[in-house]
Amino acid sequence: MSACQSDDNKNDEKRMTEKHLLGTASAAAIRQYLRAAQDYGIDPTDALKAAEIPEGIIDNSVSRTHGRAFQTLIRWLIEHTRDPLFGLKSSRYVQPGSYSLVGYMAMNCRIAREALHITPMYEAIVGDMGITKIEKYGPHLAMRWVCQYDDPMVRPHMIDNVLGSWLLFARWLADMQDGKPERVLFERPRPPAELLKTYEEVFQAPLEFGCDRSALIFSEDVLDTPLRQPDPVLLSSLEKQAASVIAEIQERHPVVMQTRALLRTMMEDGLPRRDKVASELGMTERTLQRRLQESGTGYQQLLDDLRREVATEWLRNTRIPVNDIATRLGFSEARSFHRRFKAWTGMTPGEYRNKDE
Repeated sequence: MSACQSDDNKNDEKRMTEKHLLGTASAAAIRQYLRAAQDYGIDPTDALKAAEIPEGIIDNSVSRTHGRAFQTLIRWLIEHTRDPLFGLKSSRYVQPGSYSLVGYMAMNCRIAREALHITPMYEAIVGDMGITKIEKYGPHLAMRWVCQYDDPMVRPHMIDNVLGSWLLFARWLADMQDGKPERVLFERPRPPAELLKTYEEVFQAPLEFGCDRSALIFSEDVLDTPLRQPDPVLLSSLEKQAASVIAEIQERHPVVMQTRALLRTMMEDGLPRRDKVASELGMTERTLQRRLQESGTGYQQLLDDLRREVATEWLRNTRIPVNDIATRLGFSEARSFHRRFKAWTGMTPGEYRNKDE
């Protein structure tokens, strides 16, 4: 094999690896954005063609597409609607079907606690756009979403969509149109005053921007809220179906995508150890490294890519001190972080944070 052929093969492997890093997305999730786009005068078939997504997504003859294509679609819609609030406004188009099988399961739960419990377990059915975590937040609970997508234009729109959709769907499930969280946290910077009004209309709760996480904060008492149409027998049947679908999805997921998703979630609370990541994936460290190498990458490369991604997000969107960012990303001292960040971007962390001011 010639050197050129070897390079071509490596580039093909890299492209395939990158294609699969964002996993897949369900037709149901895609259709919510397309319904919103129609009110801007956009033909869904034009949008799908631009993102190279099969038109069968519209009638569900095609059930899933690659996450990279979905991210491309959302970016195209943002650019063509020219609306800085497209993601938030698209949350108003949420329906039970927007969450695929998971939405219908939630409809048949008895109380909010049951519906909340199934979300992290089965959300991969909807897609690999992010990971839901239920955490303690002072005296309250946080329903937190860790976005997996890496396009800085797409991420804030998708986070707005997810938080808004959660709340609007929960209001419908509980038949409580005036229901609201204690507060809402956003990673994105505070929007201009003329845009803030729409956030206030949707969430009807105190809003905090530039946070290190995106989440709805609510009282634990909310979990005992009865839902509108519980059906335990139907729920049991749907759970069996969902378990089968999840098993099939996980079997198809490349190890690179699984590792990246797990790292992205775990490193929000500090740099995870390799043995812990391997254990979470049900394999040894040695097996994990071998399977990553077979996929054209390595553990350290994935970790470094995510450290760069998280560092730029926090510097751009939050006021977390640079020293704290360095510590949370596993750097032994701030100087090491400064050197690495300058190698990544050509700027110091301070220069990067202040470049748009």
